[in-house]
Amino acid sequence: MFAFVTFVRTFAAWIYLFLIFGVLLGIKMLVDAQKLSRTTLFSLDQERASETTYRGLVVIAVFLIGMFVVTIIILLAPLAPAQDPIVLRPTTPTLPVQVFASSTPPPSPTATLPLRTETPFASTPIVITATRTITRPLASPIAPATATPALGLPAPKIIGPVPNGVVVTGFDRARVDLNFQWTWDCPQCRLGSEDFFVVSISFVDKNSGATRFVGGSTRNTFLSMADILRGAGVEVWQQAKDDAFQWMVQVKRGDQPLSAPSEIWKFKWH
Repeated sequence: MFAFVTFVRTFAAWIYLFLIFGVLLGIKMLVDAQKLSRTTLFSLDQERASETTYRGLVVIAVFLIGMFVVTIIILLAPLAPAQDPIVLRPTTPTLPVQVFASSTPPPSPTATLPLRTETPFASTPIVITATRTITRPLASPIAPATATPALGLPAPKIIGPVPNGVVVTGFDRARVDLNFQWTWDCPQCRLGSEDFFVVSISFVDKNSGATRFVGGSTRNTFLSMADILRGAGVEVWQQAKDDAFQWMVQVKRGDQPLSAPSEIWKFKWH
């Protein structure tokens, strides 16, 4: 015990530096966990952030307890009983080795053993019987199934404009009657700084017959046709075959989808 107290008092500065480094490490774990919790959308990352927060708190607590223990040892060291002095044994004198002359006894005769004569024996021939190897047909290779990437977040749910297939007349009604709305049933999800709801509208061009797309993004749960056309800078009104349009909404980070796409709703605009 006295040796341990002496060790702690001797290297107290280095021990404190090590414990302070441990506390700083725990604080860094807490900061990293908070950053991950604020920027992620996935529940798995949220759980990992919670685990990192718990570990950081444990690390800080352990090293703070270590600092408290070292401080107590240093303060109470003068009260510790001194170690009993080591009692040295007197050195035992070494007696000189005395060698007395003696007659060398004659060597004892070495008995010579007769050589053993081995009797030759007839070896029995070993007959090797050929065994038939059973060859089993190889199973036909199974083609790996094409894995469909699973999107971890639920799809938004469209709630307007209603009904599905609504008919809108006039260009100036794009903001009022064509106000696309949806909900997102994902309480544990939060949009990051680079995440948006992306509305995608498609129609068949009545002149070329090609399918055209126009869309816009927002962090709200609504977006009007007028706002989409203002940002797109293209002519859409009265350009669709039979005035028919389709639209859907999906959560994306840039071009990377984060959720499944919503249902496809239709409307007519002439």
